[in-house]
Amino acid sequence: MILVTGATGHVGSELVRLLAEAGTSARALVHSPDKAAPIQRLGLETAVGDFEQPDTLDAAMKGCDQLFLLSPPTPRQPEQEQHVIDAARRAGVGHVVKQSVPWADDPDVGLVFCRWHGQIERYLEQSGLAYTLLRPSNFMQNFLMSAQPVAEQGVLYGMFGAGRVAFIDTRDVAAVAAELLISPGHQGVSCTLTGPEALSAAEVAERLSAATGRQVRYVDLGPDGFRQALAGAGLPGWLVDGVVQGNTMLAAGHGATVTDEVARLTGRPPRTFAQFAADHRVAFGGQPS
Repeated sequence: MILVTGATGHVGSELVRLLAEAGTSARALVHSPDKAAPIQRLGLETAVGDFEQPDTLDAAMKGCDQLFLLSPPTPRQPEQEQHVIDAARRAGVGHVVKQSVPWADDPDVGLVFCRWHGQIERYLEQSGLAYTLLRPSNFMQNFLMSAQPVAEQGVLYGMFGAGRVAFIDTRDVAAVAAELLISPGHQGVSCTLTGPEALSAAEVAERLSAATGRQVRYVDLGPDGFRQALAGAGLPGWLVDGVVQGNTMLAAGHGATVTDEVARLTGRPPRTFAQFAADHRVAFGGQPS
């Protein structure tokens, strides 16, 4: 039995679908009962739990021998994931696949998200549990948050500068996670996952143009303008700071490395940004096929 946390997000929802498709016994941790129905329709179990309430985690973990560990970013993320790791240890879970971030193991990287995940990784390593670490690059699906201005104005706003990033589709992250959970022999390793090419934001706009049949241009706001836009969208200050920090690193070229881990682990190449854009063309202002 596999317990999947983060089961309603981009990666988690695809992971539970893949596990159900493979006929694998799995249980999804959901925060509230109203999130359970789509997962139950797949034929999987659900359990209501809260990262801040260890007793709910113990109940959810009962009978599970593997865990997929994923939680949304928050200043409490290290403590929350440590609660889940503790529950896994109490339940006798044999293997944890944790979704982390690039550079989590580099103490010299000042990015807050890396620091949080680094704390969790070290805690997991010291727990005595067998583990596998996934460190995916920036998600293609993050561009869906910019779909409205792309569709309405034909403009993609950001602060990537001329930096290239090996964006990855979250469906490929889920496919790797499913493989690691279903097939034995991956314990004790970390996998840096990327898409098949490193693109600039201007090239991303070109691919959105091709997918939608409408001209899309990239406008770089720079750190100050991007910070103002994020704050104006209602993001909390800690998240604005972290996103700006992360985009500063990407603009400097730190996200350009391409790996072959997705192909090696799944047996097929990762999706291109052109494929992602075509699959979501309606959201970006294109016409249905």
